[in-house]
Amino acid sequence: MAGLKIENLYKSFDINGTKVNALTNINLSVEDGSFVTVIGKSGCGKTTLLRIICGLEEQTEGSVSFIYKEGIPSEMHSKKKVGIVFQEPRLMPWLTVKENMAFPLIKNKDRIEVYDTVNKYLNMLGLEKFKEAYPSQISGGMAQRVSLGRTLCYNPEIILMDEPLGALDAFNRRKLQREFINIFLENKKTIIFVTHDVDEAVYLGQKIVVMDKGFIIKEQSVDMDYYRNSSCSKFLQIRDSMLKEFSI
Repeated sequence: MAGLKIENLYKSFDINGTKVNALTNINLSVEDGSFVTVIGKSGCGKTTLLRIICGLEEQTEGSVSFIYKEGIPSEMHSKKKVGIVFQEPRLMPWLTVKENMAFPLIKNKDRIEVYDTVNKYLNMLGLEKFKEAYPSQISGGMAQRVSLGRTLCYNPEIILMDEPLGALDAFNRRKLQREFINIFLENKKTIIFVTHDVDEAVYLGQKIVVMDKGFIIKEQSVDMDYYRNSSCSKFLQIRDSMLKEFSI
């Protein structure tokens, strides 16, 4: 397991000879085993930040460090296992549900271990009855669960989620929100969850990071137990304080 420390992070792009700053002086600490939500308007730099954390993008300046608890062997410090769940499930259509979930374990020669791991998450995510189905035969909500299961099979130390529920209807969205909480409580993974939905950020996050125009403009701790009542006064107070940051 690992936490994360981001220091003085900048990212700029050259677009037709013009320098565009996507991230400016980002400083952020994410504790090991915590659930952090990141909110902001489209284009504020949320996805760019995730892409840098997982190594899909190089920062212009600054550093991203993985912080381990005392007692973790030093050879583990260079592995930096990070998994990412995208807004679209990105499943391989020629593979079944169980085969998609097993894909990160393709190099594991212990087939019993692979079988046990995949079945564990099939059961956890309520997909055991659909394990032989293909992506075209399941709903969007199920496909997103398969994508999450694939990431869990990979067993990363940090899970990044880039608006994974953005394309779902309200019913499936709330159901999967609760499943994310169940998985977090059971596995104690470090989760960084990007969303543009303020209610979702408050419902899920132990800490909310607010971004605007490439800057972090606010960090807010959420001192509420799971599962949260989205109509209680404390929830609404935190939500309204987040909305004020965007002059909504």
